[in-house]
Amino acid sequence: YNMVNDADLLRDIMVKDFHIFPNRYAMNLGQSPLRKMLFFMRGDDRWKRIRAIVSPAFTSGKLRQMMASIAGIADTFVQNLDKFAENGQIVDIREHFGAFAMDVISACAYGINVEFINNPNHPIVVKARRMLSVDSSLSNILSILVPPIARFLRLDPMNRQAIDYFDNLTNQIVTEHKKVTDFIQLMIDKKEDSTVNSVANDCDHILTAEELTAQGILFFIAGYDTTSASLSHV
Repeated sequence: YNMVNDADLLRDIMVKDFHIFPNRYAMNLGQSPLRKMLFFMRGDDRWKRIRAIVSPAFTSGKLRQMMASIAGIADTFVQNLDKFAENGQIVDIREHFGAFAMDVISACAYGINVEFINNPNHPIVVKARRMLSVDSSLSNILSILVPPIARFLRLDPMNRQAIDYFDNLTNQIVTEHKKVTDFIQLMIDKKEDSTVNSVANDCDHILTAEELTAQGILFFIAGYDTTSASLSHV
């Protein structure tokens, strides 16, 4: 394959010619907040709006604010491996890197310290695993292979109870307004800034509750297996 390394050409491809890119395969996403997730949305004005709101949360400065939480989780990860090193035991590194990834995502997305390796039955762990599990259920098969029929039958490809859990968790965090450095807090702060600086009823710079839930779930879908698998192979 070819790799583009010319800045001007990259700008043309990713900005000026962005409208030429094809959309992802339109699988059925049910009636859950998944429909509002950047990863699954069509490349229209709605995608552009949410992308513009979410992108500032990933600047180098914002990411540095989260490093304290990540460093603490990394320290705990090493401490959990110490006992295996001391006894010369074989360790299932994928299990521990999976716990590490789950802890980092929970902390950075929701500001919650899970400590997965010591709390495998924590609600976030249980619901996230249920949501990320892939099975050959009729709902999944139809949602991927025959989306029109799945939409007609109002099927959900992912566990709806798990998605509802994260929806309620997001709403609870927003309501309680916990002052922590996480993705949701950054979106809350942006919402308040937009409310001050924009005209009444202008929602162009504000994520709805459903959109906020969807982007939080995206952390698990995009970050859990990819991170744990890559680190395990390394």
